[in-house]
Amino acid sequence: MDELAKHPSLNVFPLSEPMLERQISIGAMDDLSLKPYDLAVLAAVIVKSEELQQEGHPWVGFCELDSDLQPWDKSGSRKRVLSNLYDDVRIFVYPNFLLEDVSELPDGWTTSI
Repeated sequence: MDELAKHPSLNVFPLSEPMLERQISIGAMDDLSLKPYDLAVLAAVIVKSEELQQEGHPWVGFCELDSDLQPWDKSGSRKRVLSNLYDDVRIFVYPNFLLEDVSELPDGWTTSI
């Protein structure tokens, strides 16, 4: 794990107080049923995305293989609450680690918030 954490292309970070607070607020949302670990991951990704956007990054890519955190269901239909959470903070969710389909970014995402 230490070797992986030191990789120059990775940024391993601990959960922060804002991430834990966001986990609580997301967990209280109606129509969103996630396990505690998934809530922690979602909160961390959302808060980190906000931090990166404050640094000037217009959007963030998130590779997610776990169907619980993907903003679409098995049939490809949009999960409204989860999709809105990602869209509100400009997180583009990839279904794999190939990082394809960037051409599908929503309008306005190529500029800073």
